[in-house]
Amino acid sequence: MKRLTIALGISLLATAASAADLRVGTSADYPPWESVDGSGNIVGFDKDVGDEICKRIGATCKWQNQAYDGLLPGLQIGKFDLVISGISINEERSKKVDFSAAYADAPNSIVVAAGGKAASDKTADDLTKTLAKAAIGVQTGTTHEQVVRAHFPDADVRVYDRPDQIADDLLAGRIDAGLMERSAWEPLVKERGADKLVYAGPLLTSADFAEFGKGQGVAMGKGKTELKGKIDMVVGAMLKDGTIKIISEKWFGYDVSKK
Repeated sequence: MKRLTIALGISLLATAASAADLRVGTSADYPPWESVDGSGNIVGFDKDVGDEICKRIGATCKWQNQAYDGLLPGLQIGKFDLVISGISINEERSKKVDFSAAYADAPNSIVVAAGGKAASDKTADDLTKTLAKAAIGVQTGTTHEQVVRAHFPDADVRVYDRPDQIADDLLAGRIDAGLMERSAWEPLVKERGADKLVYAGPLLTSADFAEFGKGQGVAMGKGKTELKGKIDMVVGAMLKDGTIKIISEKWFGYDVSKK
């Protein structure tokens, strides 16, 4: 009976939104969340999740690739209708845009060069002490930048457009550490050598640094109540029926769906 109710609700929802055309902004430089394949197509976890959301609300979605730090400003001026790009929900962002219910909750990691500062640290407190005055790389406009500025106030914060630039500067010795989501680090560490780049400290979440937020959600303009309601409904259904878990395991090899 519950399955029938959910299916009926989604069917009605799709009918009501059948004429919708939505522009979806993403920053396709953050695999496996989103990237561009050899044919120039946007692919990844967020792309699959977003396509399924669009399907279930009956919308035609057109994806646009945009530098990460321009996503939310673009949303605010009406360039996009939605942003789906591993955007973490936090208080600062929620003042500017609205978010759907969280669909994922990904852990984060600090990576250093093998033998470098913090390589043997065990806790978040250890990291903040060891890297207090270090040069730390982060992607611009991310919660990682917010965390470093808030909790490493004497650090030399270096901001980058792309994750691979952080990994390369670590190898070159231009920075001491980099902070990103663990899933974004994994392919970079593998490609450059696990004997050259190593994880420092534990997996980091909002329990360690509140700036990491409340999971990843779909961002939309303020006051889009009807659209938010539709997306919240299908996100809830996708979490309940295991769709996001399946997509997660396809791209990450483990489950990052919001619990």
